[in-house]
Amino acid sequence: MKHLLIVAAVVALSGCVSHNFSEGEHTNYSCDGGKEFSSRRVAPALEVYASGATHRLEPASDGQYRSSDGAITLTETGGRSTLSGVHNGPFENCRRSTRWSRFF
Repeated sequence: MKHLLIVAAVVALSGCVSHNFSEGEHTNYSCDGGKEFSSRRVAPALEVYASGATHRLEPASDGQYRSSDGAITLTETGGRSTLSGVHNGPFENCRRSTRWSRFF
């Protein structure tokens, strides 16, 4: 009987699992001028960490995310990214980095 309850609980909880496997995944970027930033997906938005601050960016159009006030923009095109509107920015010609980062 105890095993049946455990199986029933596991089956019930499996319906609660998110199938967005990229959510929470961190991506690190290396940019011109030695600049770096990091992002992570928090569906449907992105959290971007740059220059010591975290910013939430919402999808604006294909390949573009913006802060709610429109001051910060992340644009992704052709494998390159540009982050503008943040302190010490803009972050230009950014590529995904495989280097371990101190972000997040």
